[in-house]
Amino acid sequence: MSGSQEPETEGAWIALMPGNYPARLFADNEVYHLAGGIAWPGPHHRDYGDAKVAHDACCPGQHANRPTTSRGAAELWRAMRMRLARSRGGR
Repeated sequence: MSGSQEPETEGAWIALMPGNYPARLFADNEVYHLAGGIAWPGPHHRDYGDAKVAHDACCPGQHANRPTTSRGAAELWRAMRMRLARSRGGR
C-alpha cells in the first residue's frame, strides 16, 4: 500500500457499500442500530427490519473461511472476498 497511512501488515481495507442490510438474515449479535448517534448492539424495532452489520461478522481478514453464523454474514463475506480479489487484479 504505497503512499497510504496504513501499515502494510494490516492488509487491504475493504469498503462496504453503505446502507442497511436485512436484520433477519443475520444473528442478533452480528447487527447493531444507531440511536442518538450511538451504535447499540442488536436490531431495533424502529429500523423496520434493517440493521447495520458488525465488521467482525463477515470480514475476510478475520474469517479465513466463509462464516456459518448466518446467511447474511456468509453472503457479505463472499461479496467482500470477490471485491478484494478484483481490487488486487485477480491475484
